[in-house]
Amino acid sequence: MAKTRTSPITPGRRVRFAVTAVMALLLLTTAGLPALAQQPIPTASIQGTVQDMDGDPIVGARVVYRLVDEEGVFISRPSDATGKYMLDLPDGKQVRPVAVVVADGTRVDLGGVAPARAVEGMTQQITIDRPKTWNPSAVVQNFAGSDRLFNSFVEDTAVAERFRLEAQFVREEGDSFDRGLMNVIGSASFDRIPNVEFGARLGIVGVNTVGGAEGEGLGDTDLWVKYRLGATASSRHELAFGAVVSLPTGDHAEGTGFDSTMSKLFVAARREFRAGVITGNLTLAMNGDGEFFGSPLDGQTTLGANFGVIVPWTFRMAFIGELGYEGERFDGWDDQASVLGGVNVLLKEGSIRGAVAFGLSDGSPDVEVTVGYAFPF
Repeated sequence: MAKTRTSPITPGRRVRFAVTAVMALLLLTTAGLPALAQQPIPTASIQGTVQDMDGDPIVGARVVYRLVDEEGVFISRPSDATGKYMLDLPDGKQVRPVAVVVADGTRVDLGGVAPARAVEGMTQQITIDRPKTWNPSAVVQNFAGSDRLFNSFVEDTAVAERFRLEAQFVREEGDSFDRGLMNVIGSASFDRIPNVEFGARLGIVGVNTVGGAEGEGLGDTDLWVKYRLGATASSRHELAFGAVVSLPTGDHAEGTGFDSTMSKLFVAARREFRAGVITGNLTLAMNGDGEFFGSPLDGQTTLGANFGVIVPWTFRMAFIGELGYEGERFDGWDDQASVLGGVNVLLKEGSIRGAVAFGLSDGSPDVEVTVGYAFPF
């Protein structure tokens, strides 16, 4: 009778058998998965604004969203100077904002906000009730457009956030002549060229001299470009430099212009301090020869220096102080020096600005009054 001989299963053979079985099972399982299972979930970009109970924007706030019918938490990027925030959410899902985390880390829970379906372009306005922290320098820096000076409107570090238009009425009364000006000042900056401002100032001028000459019409036109090093919101100090060109578009025979081209270079700086902002600039101006009411003018190269302060009184009102000097523009004219006090009042859609300046030298108007309205767009 024949005997059957059976080989024993050793531990090594058992391990190899188990590994082979697991690998075969994995191959069979993954072979049945659809190829599209790894596609990303589509998202929708939404945006909104965060403001306080007074309607003022809250800067640096992050909005927390939750999915309504399933698990999922999403946090926005910090809000900008206008309170605007942005984030991406799963497209078509029911979502709801549940909290706001402000810049200092404080969490403000939101209650009673109805859920909404996330779709591309959706916007939401969120209002939270929280005590304001009084920081004068931050007030100046966070409300773009309310921080502009008067005499050194151009020769300063302030840059328009996007587009800004200001209408001004200026009245000058001096020893030799009086002038009234209606100015339109436009300034703009673009995302593709950060921290650069382009601008223009045009005006209608009416002038009367002590000799009885008078005239009115288009005045000379100022054009400028300036570059700011660094953003105010992230630094306690700023530096900027730029150039201004004054074109003789006025009629020198009518006294509305000087028939002289002026080119000016400037460097400006700002520094935050406890009560607000200190600002100053140095200028170098090259003045061409010209005429004024038929009298020839010999243009000079002049130096200038200006100092200013911006001190907020409330979240919507700031006081402006300026002290300025500039050498004689034409041979035989006097140096110009003046001291100015003014105010910027920030409104919902713009700002009202007014100032009074007093001359400190014979070359300056005795009194200069400025009233204006500015708005961004």
